[in-house]
Parts: sequence; structure tokens; C-alpha cells
Amino acid sequence: MKIGNPPPGRLIVSEADVTSRCRCINKPGNYMIFPRANRVEHHLTGFNQGVLAQVLATPQHGAKFVEHELLVEVNGGTEKPRDEAFEQFFYVLEGEIELSYAGGKSQKMGRGSFSWLPPHCAYEFANKGDALSRLVWVRRRYDEVEGISIPGAIIAHESDVPAEPTDTYMEQHLTPYEQMGFDMGINLQVFEPGIYFSFVEAHVMEHGLYMVDGCGLYWLNHDLMEVQKDDFIYMAPYCPQFFYATGWEKSAYLLYKDVNRDYTQFL
Repeated sequence: MKIGNPPPGRLIVSEADVTSRCRCINKPGNYMIFPRANRVEHHLTGFNQGVLAQVLATPQHGAKFVEHELLVEVNGGTEKPRDEAFEQFFYVLEGEIELSYAGGKSQKMGRGSFSWLPPHCAYEFANKGDALSRLVWVRRRYDEVEGISIPGAIIAHESDVPAEPTDTYMEQHLTPYEQMGFDMGINLQVFEPGIYFSFVEAHVMEHGLYMVDGCGLYWLNHDLMEVQKDDFIYMAPYCPQFFYATGWEKSAYLLYKDVNRDYTQFL
């Protein structure tokens, strides 16, 4: 068998090309590390052909939420207003979209902008710019509690949210889950180089974690792995976890967690 030479300038184009460089790890019931290089893309119903989705977390993996990264080309977006039974959260990683929802005005959302929408809040969005836009999209079934009102929709920017010292790092609550009406907690957690957790965490909350900036070492259930910008990590409930920020710049990640409910809904 004759083996041809690789094209000029190409030896290994990404860390997904060969098994020896693959960083993707899946340990069902514990955690999954899902680098961008290993993901595949597909179309979703309700969006035009200018939108591709990378599926990050689903119930097939044990998650009680669904998370995607959406790649929205110029003129890409929803086909018509979407009215879903789920609460949902959008965060713009790159580019810009225009999003509107029932009862609200259309607003431009650039990098760092986010939106939380309650169940049955019809919305639509489109990329009207001149470059690709990338979004994190999280959905889950809202757990309604008698006597507690469902919050209204939010569109804001991360710079609108104060950063508070938490443990050894800075934390921004993009969903204000100090209010009991929110059962979806979304944090932006920021670490200076060399900063690490003060203890190993283990708790009932599951996580969907998207590395927004920087790099570090994540210790998950006694396994130590390097992580970097654009990696996704799923952590199952009670998975022991510890993070150490490396490199020369700040590291930050977007973190989903379930909050403010007593888990009897799963009985």
C-alpha cells in the first residue's frame, strides 16, 4: 500500500486527528471532557440552514438538562418564533445576534451577552452581522413551586453583573438565583493565574461547564486533566472536583447548575 505525503504545511491539523493526542474522555456516571476538536455538527428543526449545533450534554448521558453550542452563520437563525415548554439560557461566545422575545424589544447581543427565558416565552434570533456567531444554549424543564412566581425574561451583558469574591475566585451570577424562583443557576467564574479551589468539592448539583477563556488543570474523581478554552465538561452529581488555573492570563468558565429545589421531583 502506497502512503502519500500530507499536503504542504499539514501534519496534524488538530488534537482530534490521532488517538495519541485525543483529550476527549467519557466516564458515564462521573464526568465527560469534550474538546471542541472532537465534536460533530448537525442541523436542528426550527432553525434555518445557517445554524449548526454541537450537542454537549443530553439525558442520554445522564444529564437532566440539554446543552448545545450553536454555530450561527451570517443570516442564520430561527425559522419562526419558537415557543417551548423549557426554560432556556443563551450566552454569546463570539460574534453578534439579534434576539427578541414575546413582550420584549429586539436587542443586539454581542460577546458576553446573555439571556434567560422562562417556559413558553416565544423567541427568535438571527445573525445580521458579517461574521460567524457562536452561542452556548442551555435548556431544562422548569420545576414550578406553588407560591413562587416564575421570573420574567432577562437580556443583559456579563459586565452588568457584579463580580463577588467566592472561595478563592470571582463569581458572577448571570441568573440571579438568590431569588428562589430560579432553579437554573448560571455562573461566570473567573480565576487569576495560579488560583485554585480551597477544597475538593462534591455535591448533589450536576454541572455543564464551558471554558470561555484560559486554561487549567481539572481534577475529577481522582483523574487530573488539562483543560483549555472551548472545552466542555459535564460533571455528574457528587463527582469530586477541583480546579487549578494555569498559564499567564485569567481563566474563566460558564457553569450551569441546578439550584433552589429539594430534588423530590425525581422521586
